[in-house]
Amino acid sequence: MGVALRFDSKVCIVTGAANGIGLGVATALARTGGVVYALDVDAAGLERARDELAIAAGKYVPVGCDVASATDIEIAVGRVLAERGHVDVLVNNAGINMAKRLGELEARDWDRVFDTNVKSVYAMSRAVWPGFQTRRRGVIVNVASIMGQVGGISSPAYCATKAAIIMFSRCLAKDGAGYGIRVNCVCPGYIDTPIMDRVLASMPDPAGARAELVARMPLGRMGTPADIAAGILF
Repeated sequence: MGVALRFDSKVCIVTGAANGIGLGVATALARTGGVVYALDVDAAGLERARDELAIAAGKYVPVGCDVASATDIEIAVGRVLAERGHVDVLVNNAGINMAKRLGELEARDWDRVFDTNVKSVYAMSRAVWPGFQTRRRGVIVNVASIMGQVGGISSPAYCATKAAIIMFSRCLAKDGAGYGIRVNCVCPGYIDTPIMDRVLASMPDPAGARAELVARMPLGRMGTPADIAAGILF
């Protein structure tokens, strides 16, 4: 099998796939032979992405799904299993930012970011795990962040979720090893995505803030979704 088709016929699920890193991963998987079920709460965004990418029919399947909802996850994964019989790859990418200091952080804010960023990773992983165990193979890649390792200003909830994903991934990797299940975690730094655009737009001088970030990058630019997609495919 050539490198270009290394995911030939592999059934893949990517969450948060309407834009940013998720869209980059879904695109890369589809273009290397995968059958990608693209999950996102933004169903219209998924449809636009499919049309703009002009990916072959059946290779990029939009599925509206709020990963903070256990019911939505059950329906979405149930559809994949009903249509394909199994899952080969799960990429847990969906996540939201929460730029609030502790004094501003309400309990509902904390719950919302944990439900979306962490509980979804648990629920999605649990939904595919029995099939992985039965087939004695399967791959999960969880997208965390460098902020889960070093922390950051004004984002204790977000950083805590990413730290939780890192540890959850380590535990799953150990639990799955005996079943041939591989679990990895990718921790991006500053990536040029719509989320980053919104973060910069909230600052007094968005252009200046962007320039300051870029000046700190050894490559002289922020990372791109394609950069992270390449790492996840590896």
